[in-house]
Amino acid sequence: MNTFELLIQKTIKLYESNTGWGDSDEWTNQDFVILSEKIQERTGEALSHITLKRVWGKVKYDSLPNTHTLDTLVQFLGYENWRDFRSQNGNRTASIITVKQINGNGCDDTIIDNNPAPKKKTWILKVFYLLQSW
Repeated sequence: MNTFELLIQKTIKLYESNTGWGDSDEWTNQDFVILSEKIQERTGEALSHITLKRVWGKVKYDSLPNTHTLDTLVQFLGYENWRDFRSQNGNRTASIITVKQINGNGCDDTIIDNNPAPKKKTWILKVFYLLQSW
């Protein structure tokens, strides 16, 4: 997986955490419609639910997301733009941390980066780094 793909995966994991909706592999079309509305409310920018489904890999699309889409996605998460997100999350080097989330039903594996840390959850970290230099 290249650095861009890792950053997109991190963005998706941050959305799963931020929304509290869990694994996005199980999100429905309606979830993407609601997310589209939430993104517009928070950022003032519109991204269609179809665009979101393309980024999430739910709709086959061979092109990369455009700059407006990337900027808007990470602005929802509190970053200034995609460049800011990249610089804070591994523009040249990508690292992955495997995290075990302990909840009442056991452990769920998820992949997130180490910055920023998830909020309001108890995490036990099993850490390994995958460093990929350009």
